[in-house]
Amino acid sequence: MTFRELYKTVKALISNASDSSGTEALLLLSYVTQLTKERVLLHFDDPVEDDVIRRVLDLARLRSDGFPLQYLVGKCYFYGLELDIEDGVFIPRIETEVLVDIALEIVEKGDLRVVADIGTGSGAIAIAISLNSSCQVYATDVNERALTLAQRNAEKLGAKICLFKGAFLEPLKPVLNKVDLIVSNPPYIPKDAILPKEVLMEPVNALFAGEDGLEFYREFFSQVNLLRGKDILMEFSPEQKDQIERFGVFGEISFYHDQFGKIRFFHIKIK
Repeated sequence: MTFRELYKTVKALISNASDSSGTEALLLLSYVTQLTKERVLLHFDDPVEDDVIRRVLDLARLRSDGFPLQYLVGKCYFYGLELDIEDGVFIPRIETEVLVDIALEIVEKGDLRVVADIGTGSGAIAIAISLNSSCQVYATDVNERALTLAQRNAEKLGAKICLFKGAFLEPLKPVLNKVDLIVSNPPYIPKDAILPKEVLMEPVNALFAGEDGLEFYREFFSQVNLLRGKDILMEFSPEQKDQIERFGVFGEISFYHDQFGKIRFFHIKIK
């Protein structure tokens, strides 16, 4: 079997799970062979070793079953950064890159010095902010595996972030008085929502937040007495805007769109 034939086989095999089966097929070939995509194409009519065929097809079958491509290759990309990713840790989304843009604008406008990222996962948001500002960045997660991965990503990319384990504001209490801006892409999906199989492969506590998807926000703002004077920037689902607006009682609230034109983020300066 040649690379071309293997590519066609893989593309057909994963077409049920991906709208970009050609691109993903090439990525799997590149990943297994450790060749760049360009070199794979240069060798398209060369024979492929049996072991490579077996490994590529094994991964393709997993992908066909809905296993996320990022978990298969152990990599994802966010804000121009290549991050390690693994099963059990939330995969950062391209929409969330805009949250980083907004956070950096708030930091610059307010001359802020300290940022905290709640629910950091792979460390994507915290690392991007650290590498694009002079802020001290703290990051938290309840998931030990995520914290280990975030630390590895930070070290690999040369970002200085300080990690804490715990939920909501609890792990930040020793440093909370220094924090100027809190950012988060929290879980906000209603527990009964119907999601693609691929998404359901990700950790449920990073996805679901109670009956209406608002459980995280309610719990977070129940501790508003600890947030006086701080800026809060979070992601949410567009259909939740009316409910999110109610948190404007704690301060002036602003909404922002993602790069696809959907209302996706809110910013509150707590009174």
